[in-house]
Amino acid sequence: MRELGWREFSYHLLYHFPNMPSEPLRCKFADFPWGDDPTALAAWQKGNTGYPIVDAAMRELWHTGFMANRARMIVASFLVKHLLIPLAERRGLVP
Repeated sequence: MRELGWREFSYHLLYHFPNMPSEPLRCKFADFPWGDDPTALAAWQKGNTGYPIVDAAMRELWHTGFMANRARMIVASFLVKHLLIPLAERRGLVP
């Protein structure tokens, strides 16, 4: 039931803020200084960051095609909050 609640909440936000997928909800974050480090991105993708939990999760993904839910949260957070590399949608890699 909680997952359904989060889904409906997301639909509610998208209805009222249709630009949310491509623009920040709060204007003060429009000029956030995102990083652009291809070397760091490649290290993250291959599991060579030097952070054992991140590397183990990414290597698991490469070897099995699967990553546990908590591990997905950790590697995504590392990418966005530590490396300051925006998600694919923000970089224009996903339509």
